[in-house]
Amino acid sequence: MAGKDIHVGLVGAGIGGLAAAVALGRAGARATVLESASVLGEVCAFRFYPQEQTKETPNVSRLLRAWGVADVIGDNLVRMEELNMRKRDGTKVGHTPMKRVEKTLGQPWWVVHRAHLHQGLVEISQKSGADVITDSKVTKLDYQEGKQVNVTTERGKTYTFDLLIGSDGINSVVRKTILPDVQPKPPTAIVPYDQIRKDPVAKDLIDKLTMEVWMSEKSYLVSYPISAGKDFNMVLPHHCSNFVDTVEQVDIQELRDTYKDYDPRIKRIVDMIPEAQRWPLMVIGPLNTWSTPSRNIVLIGDAAHSMVNHMAQGAATAMEDGAFLAKAIGEAVKGNMTIAEPVELYERERMPKAYAKQQISFLNGAIWHLSDGPEQRARDKAMSPELTGEQYVRSPNLYGDPATVLELYGYDAEEHARIAIARFLHQREPADPQTGVTKVLEDRYMNWFRPSQEKARL
Repeated sequence: MAGKDIHVGLVGAGIGGLAAAVALGRAGARATVLESASVLGEVCAFRFYPQEQTKETPNVSRLLRAWGVADVIGDNLVRMEELNMRKRDGTKVGHTPMKRVEKTLGQPWWVVHRAHLHQGLVEISQKSGADVITDSKVTKLDYQEGKQVNVTTERGKTYTFDLLIGSDGINSVVRKTILPDVQPKPPTAIVPYDQIRKDPVAKDLIDKLTMEVWMSEKSYLVSYPISAGKDFNMVLPHHCSNFVDTVEQVDIQELRDTYKDYDPRIKRIVDMIPEAQRWPLMVIGPLNTWSTPSRNIVLIGDAAHSMVNHMAQGAATAMEDGAFLAKAIGEAVKGNMTIAEPVELYERERMPKAYAKQQISFLNGAIWHLSDGPEQRARDKAMSPELTGEQYVRSPNLYGDPATVLELYGYDAEEHARIAIARFLHQREPADPQTGVTKVLEDRYMNWFRPSQEKARL
């Protein structure tokens, strides 16, 4: 039996919007994505993202694999061998073998250039039936409560949708329209591996495909490979003496001076950076709502909950939003829900998840920025079992901390949606009819160590 024809509009063809479009197509809804840029490649390079790379942690690598996006990106999805946590001078204080995280969760941990991720999402979204329309800057929304939403673009074209999703980032036009009182509150560089190999001091940093984190009081530096392991990417967040709310061109000497006391190996690579820009880290929320009262317009991604980048979960959380919301909208397509009910369910379930990530991201930055002293020494001591291969239960290295790995990186947005939908429709959580054990607890305590096809593919 054919489902209902539900037409969903998305404002913004960034990573979150395209991920939602992929998931909506899989759920049986029609998706039209309106993008202001004239060329889709410009979206990734210039509009939304200050960093050229993104970490596809296991919570979203599972989506990229399930949707076929990973197959399109191919070798440009780079898997690292290990993560090392270091003091500013290069002393190693923490260590996570990536294979341990991947085997535990049954999913890979990738890093990828945003352009490659964006390209893969464009291709699969279009294969999923999405209509991605460029040169379509949205200038007006007409959203009478309980009715369809009319969207007008700068070129005078009007579209009508059953539901509108604002996936247009931190400067969201959709958010400014439906939540006009909300305002955001107040860097990266790439060097080719071949250039680093020629440096006698720096070259030993690239013997393996690793992620390295150098921690210091008012700055830190994260490095790892991208583009099939050909480029060495660096993220260089630091405190500024002035308030930054827009992109600034940076005197390259200022950048080099900021990191002049770091490990001589990474300092040599910083000195290879030819130019740089400073991007502000802006935060939205937590908000009381992500939607209009009748739930005919809703926000996802940075439009709803932008966060600092210390856990590398901004793009990941946007993709989770789209995956969850699309699963719920699929029930409206089947006739099991009204148009408003998937949005209501999405807000109820996803808002606490996003807020938790915002807090954890902030706290991880605080952990990395500890001043030399008792707290810094306690942090390093607490990480020390990682260096000797001891089994540990907690760690300030949140990329390897068992609880954080399971809670954040082990999260499955589509499974969460399936359970929430079953609870909504049947007023109970899915459970084994004989034992009464819920699937959530069975997955947590037993299914994780059972063989599976997904784990076999790692």
